[in-house]
Amino acid sequence: MRIGLYGLPTAGKSYILSAVRNLEVLSGSSRLKELAPNFHDLTDAQKEAVRQELALQLRQKDRFIMDGHYSFGDTVVFTAADGQLYDTFLYLYVDPKIISERMSDSIRNNKYLQYDIEQWQKFEVESLRAYCHENNKDFYIIDNPGKGFFPDISIILEFIDSIVAGYSCVNFAKEITAEIVKADVVSLIDGDKTFIKEDTSALLGYKTHLFDGNFYSGFQAWRHNRELSDYLRFIDYSIQPIETMNITLNENIQDKINGNPVILTTGHYGSWKQIADKYNIPLFYGHKMCSDTKYFIAKFLQERGSKVIAFGDSMNDYFMLKQADVSYLVLKKDGSVSSSLSGRDLEGLVLV
Repeated sequence: MRIGLYGLPTAGKSYILSAVRNLEVLSGSSRLKELAPNFHDLTDAQKEAVRQELALQLRQKDRFIMDGHYSFGDTVVFTAADGQLYDTFLYLYVDPKIISERMSDSIRNNKYLQYDIEQWQKFEVESLRAYCHENNKDFYIIDNPGKGFFPDISIILEFIDSIVAGYSCVNFAKEITAEIVKADVVSLIDGDKTFIKEDTSALLGYKTHLFDGNFYSGFQAWRHNRELSDYLRFIDYSIQPIETMNITLNENIQDKINGNPVILTTGHYGSWKQIADKYNIPLFYGHKMCSDTKYFIAKFLQERGSKVIAFGDSMNDYFMLKQADVSYLVLKKDGSVSSSLSGRDLEGLVLV
């Protein structure tokens, strides 16, 4: 297990690494200086060669976490060797305003204020995510909507411990793909607000801000599962019969479902188990079900030889929809697209 912790300067990577347990902690900058004491005086080409050498050396090690940088402003420093080194990538996302404030207070880092911090982080997140999608790597975006940073990093440390213990959305996608009955055509159907018009968690009175950052990675799914479980214990929830749930089937997609259908959901399991049983559709769910998991399921099914038809309504389905052979984007009740997809390329998606 080799984990790379990425993020902008001043994001707080070193602070997190100082508290990590169960893994050897390595400092990327210190290791580079060991290989080349004059590293900062080298040309960009020489620096890249040193970075590649370090990555090749570290491939002989296991069970460590190390900080890294994808880019410095307009200059990408991430190498193919870096990508091959890590099994899992974490990206520490901090509110751009907070990053700017920290950089302003840092003599070492205020030079980066010349760049658009929001766009810089967005570029790194999307570039690393695309790399991980292409190379079947786990990628988790660590964010804390509302505060914009982590006053308490214990939740991050617990998540890292979960990764060490085996948490992997890529492996989960492989397991699900193996369980899905082989068929020429497979329909991957999101649950809440796609197969049905409602959100099963919202029907229980549950509200969350965990997805406000609009990332929908495994970290958000993992944290959401914990938060929802705590909420259900708090309200002393007991499973209700499906007839009392006020659930409405989304008729707009029913005639478009083809081949072997499966439901993929991060919604409330107790509700979705009954819905899936009623309509006799296999159900896959849980704390590893996120936008990236759905993407990999579509990808792995295609590699197995299936044509994939995908149905979804939000950013949590976006990568699956873009990967699938045929994709249906379910509109809101007012006929508009989910705000989570604002600015996204929707070309090729059929609006229903």
